[in-house]
Amino acid sequence: MSYLLLYLAVTIAGYFIGAKIKKQGRQLAWVGPVQTAVIIALVFLMGSRIGANEEIVASLGSIGLISLAYTLIILAVTCAAYSVARRLLGFDRYGIRGRKDQVRAAAEGHGGATVNRLTIMIVVFVAIGILAGYFILPQAFIALTGNLLTISLCILLVLIGIDIGTAGTLADNFRSAGWRVLVFPFVSMAAMVIASLLAAVILPLGVKDSLCVGSGFAWYSLAPVMLAEYSTRVSAISFMHNVFREILGILLVPAVARRVGYIECYGLPGSTSMDVCLPIIERSTSSDVAVYSFINGAIVSASVPFLVSIFMNL
Repeated sequence: MSYLLLYLAVTIAGYFIGAKIKKQGRQLAWVGPVQTAVIIALVFLMGSRIGANEEIVASLGSIGLISLAYTLIILAVTCAAYSVARRLLGFDRYGIRGRKDQVRAAAEGHGGATVNRLTIMIVVFVAIGILAGYFILPQAFIALTGNLLTISLCILLVLIGIDIGTAGTLADNFRSAGWRVLVFPFVSMAAMVIASLLAAVILPLGVKDSLCVGSGFAWYSLAPVMLAEYSTRVSAISFMHNVFREILGILLVPAVARRVGYIECYGLPGSTSMDVCLPIIERSTSSDVAVYSFINGAIVSASVPFLVSIFMNL
């Protein structure tokens, strides 16, 4: 909860800075390049933590394959569910509802070729981070990565807030979208249940176990711990699935933004749509969709302890 308040506070601070800059008629050309640099640092740090985690490396056998297959099912069903919900609620592929063409064109131009380069850089630096964490980096550095990740995220969220403030479309978009933005986190939960039932048919997982795994929504520091008392195997699968969902969420967001739709992007990473994945979502979509993503992640994150407990005790 404290991290949620911290991330919200720094984003709001950035928004007011951006709004003031917009009133002054200034432009900040350096914001985009700095965001890219910090994103690269962020994914490198994430990769190094994964590579240095012996539990993850040791689980890359049969449990890893089950977790990866489960994650792919979750992502496919979630993306499809968000796409259907987006159309039913009247949003276009740029996350805009009933807005003018020029605003839509601005949203469309937010990503573009930069997203392609960003995707490549993310893949490369995640891989470099994993290899560095496994072979090179000392444990003393790995122990600091948690704090470094928090600092990197705060810098990125301030920059995202500045982007939102300088864009100046947030109020109009919220008036247009209204309550509909709050529907998508519950679409995510429904998609998780459907995907978990499907995974239980395809994979060597029971229905109850499958629901327990899916209800983590990429929160790998909470859900597996809660599930440890229930089942060591399910806890291990949950841990791997949540790690895969976060990594694949980061890697797939730019492609989904380009090929499918902006709103579908923030359904992919689950709870991390409000923190780790938020900068990539903002760079790949628009500043307004980034706000929707934060709301989505906050609601989904709040649901995790309740859903895990419910499914464990079925």
